Amino acid sequence: MKQLSILVIIIFLFLGCKNDVDKTENLPNETELLTLKNDSLKKEIQLLKSLNDSLIKIKQEEKNYWFDPDFNGSHLTRQGITNPEKFIENALQKRTDLIPSEAVLGGTMNFRKIQLLGNKWLIADYNDGHIQGRAIYEYKLNDKKELLFKMLASNDTE
Repeated sequence: MKQLSILVIIIFLFLGCKNDVDKTENLPNETELLTLKNDSLKKEIQLLKSLNDSLIKIKQEEKNYWFDPDFNGSHLTRQGITNPEKFIENALQKRTDLIPSEAVLGGTMNFRKIQLLGNKWLIADYNDGHIQGRAIYEYKLNDKKELLFKMLASNDTE
């Protein structure tokens, strides 16, 4: 009886070890598959990040249909101004005295969106949080490299 129990234990051990051996033999294959899947997912994540960055960049680069810096801004670049659009926008931002409406209820009038229209005009939105409007301005560069603005028309709305 003792021999039978030892035989049964040996058979169980053998069968149990055989399953463990089969499992460990499959581990390299499973590891390789998981590594390949992991690498594939990493590449896909990189691709998605790249696409996302491209979409963000496209969204941020809102192209001005009416102003081509190489063509319309050439008279300013010849004067040494490297970024004509920013130069004009910054100069107008400082000239809130050109806004035809007065601020109300403690607000402050400021220019918001500025769109250049060729090499001598621009259209600008302005508001103080209560009153808003839009105006078209003519601009030109004087001999001192200062921009001079002249309002041509405005359309205030309350």
